[in-house]
Amino acid sequence: MNPQKGDLVACYVTNTDEFESLMQWGLVLDVNPTVEDILVLDNYGDARWWPYRRWRVIQQAKENNKE
Repeated sequence: MNPQKGDLVACYVTNTDEFESLMQWGLVLDVNPTVEDILVLDNYGDARWWPYRRWRVIQQAKENNKE
């Protein structure tokens, strides 16, 4: 699932010898589907563009949740 505006996302560090550990979390502010990047406001207060694959959606925004 690709992140959409307003989604809560998380970035994990994965080590083959350990489980995943949470590195950062944040909110998706904008999406650029052309280059498959998302603008994330992270838990440090920084807003940066990142590739989709770096972040995992942990909760969809209510307006994006169609279930």
